[in-house]
Amino acid sequence: MKIVKAPKLSTELENLPFKKSGEKVYVKYYSEGVQAGFPSPAEDFIEDRLSLDKRYLKNPDATYLVRVKGNSMSPTLEVGDILIVKSDVELSDNDIGIISVNNTDFTAKRFDKVNQCLVADNKDFESIPIDKDDTLVCLGVVKHIIRDL
Repeated sequence: MKIVKAPKLSTELENLPFKKSGEKVYVKYYSEGVQAGFPSPAEDFIEDRLSLDKRYLKNPDATYLVRVKGNSMSPTLEVGDILIVKSDVELSDNDIGIISVNNTDFTAKRFDKVNQCLVADNKDFESIPIDKDDTLVCLGVVKHIIRDL
């Protein structure tokens, strides 16, 4: 019998657990957006309600949060960004996934299906080639980024 140890998150990622509770929180949401020039005075009163958990955590059992700790995906992902990752989404070409190749530590990389590699958006890092015999494990696809300004 061969027991394979599951890979862990690389030092570039940090898992952020969250708890779900029965109460929803809604924030003000201006669905018309914000003008970068001269806004219409009438738009000051157009307001909606938005539940952030309903929008970003639709399926909490298939969602997890990860904090970026490295810069291999910069400028797309910056150190300190919180990634909302969906494990119920299939990895497609050009998606950023939380991926392990051949039981290495999980890392956030862009999947290049055409060229069969994992791409670091930071040009100082090399792409990781994927051979047809390699085992690729994807914990989920990055669907949203939370970044403090």
